[in-house]
Amino acid sequence: MLSTKAGPSSPSLSKARPNRWRGWRRKRRSRGPEAMPELVDRLYDLADGRDCVSIETLVRTIGAQGHAPLLLIAGLFMILPIGMIPGVGGALGLIVAIIGLQMLLDRNGVTIPRFFGKREISADRITNLAERIRPVFEWLRRRLKVRMEYLSTGKISLSIIAVILIVTGGSLLVLGAIPVVVPMMGLPIILFAFGLFARDGAVVAAGYVLILIACVTIFLLHRNLAG
Repeated sequence: MLSTKAGPSSPSLSKARPNRWRGWRRKRRSRGPEAMPELVDRLYDLADGRDCVSIETLVRTIGAQGHAPLLLIAGLFMILPIGMIPGVGGALGLIVAIIGLQMLLDRNGVTIPRFFGKREISADRITNLAERIRPVFEWLRRRLKVRMEYLSTGKISLSIIAVILIVTGGSLLVLGAIPVVVPMMGLPIILFAFGLFARDGAVVAAGYVLILIACVTIFLLHRNLAG
């Protein structure tokens, strides 16, 4: 669970947890779709031997591969049940907005407020996430490819995506109280992240279409609730 508990991540009392993923681990650093399995390795390593992981540690570890992997993890948490827990959607939205701001400023890494970074996530949730996405990532690795790079690496497209992340992420600080809004925003964010991470512009284009659909749907939903 996501906690407001301050302090460093506590070591696990059980050191004998089996490393079921050791045979799947990759040591090389890759680019494009081939880099995707390395993100799962980082998640396993991050959770191994811990009970909880602070958001600061998560951001520092996953962010070492760039903005896209961290954006992808935030988006994945948004579409899972944890994203609909009151307060969690807003916290994830804040991470997304900060990533967008760092992208817009063309800065490497992601810096988050210290008070927010001390919040913790259960290591079991991180491990479960890694277990869920591992086969999906392997499937996508074989099907995504580097194409239409003007959408995945071009400065104009990256700036537009950054602004979208700032606006959508910031809006979740308010709209995150509506449970369906969080996963609805999470889906296009995941597409943006996959497209940027794998340098696949076609996936980025799909993200543009989906964010437009999500915004229109959320606007109509909010208007109906307000009426």
